Amino acid sequence: MHTTASDGTLSPQALVNAVLVHQLRSTDACVLRVIAITDHDTLSGAWTALAYKKLLHEEADLEIIPGAEISSADGHIVALNIREIVPKGMSAAATIEAIHEQGGLAIAAHPFAYFPGIKELKGIKRLIGDPAVGGVVDAIESCNANPTETLNNHFTRWFNRRHLRRPEVGGSDCHFLSAVARTGTSFPGRSAADLMRAIRDGTTRPVGAVYGPASLYAYLRDRLAWKRFCAADPIVRVFHDW
Repeated sequence: MHTTASDGTLSPQALVNAVLVHQLRSTDACVLRVIAITDHDTLSGAWTALAYKKLLHEEADLEIIPGAEISSADGHIVALNIREIVPKGMSAAATIEAIHEQGGLAIAAHPFAYFPGIKELKGIKRLIGDPAVGGVVDAIESCNANPTETLNNHFTRWFNRRHLRRPEVGGSDCHFLSAVARTGTSFPGRSAADLMRAIRDGTTRPVGAVYGPASLYAYLRDRLAWKRFCAADPIVRVFHDW
């Protein structure tokens, strides 16, 4: 999940609120009890969300995994449960090694993603077939909620099951309100520790589906409004850049 700490349209606080509201409204067996806030190349969104949850929602049945979507030179890699930001621009193999040095987990995010002009969707592509990269990532994101991934999700699953057989996870890649819980990861248990263990054991299962044109329009509208707001307010712009 992404927040206004990078390119999301929800503040960390608003995102936590949205997830808690989703819990109240959900009638499904799969309820969001663990989320990972993984802004691009920063942990500030995760730290803010953790502090807010502890301050106002300490008793809520929700755990937040601090993480980041690292812009490696070869494509994006999600780092889960890290405490220090991993520098961007390193090779995919070096990025994964740096994540593991912190005891974190490395996820190949939308590995075959490509859409002209959208740099946030850069995957490592066929490098997941390289033993030095795909052989050491902890999981493959085989279900991403972005509509650009409708076909790529199928190809990723096929490629992984035929060539890699790495654990598979789902990610909402949430940047706006209606993307919350569109996809996710089912796992045995209900805690963040259970999720991390399930990824390592290969007992996770991606769930959900991509969102449609109406949701995509809502995202583009909200993102444009946020950019205009930042441009109009110097204080907000400085804070956002920081």
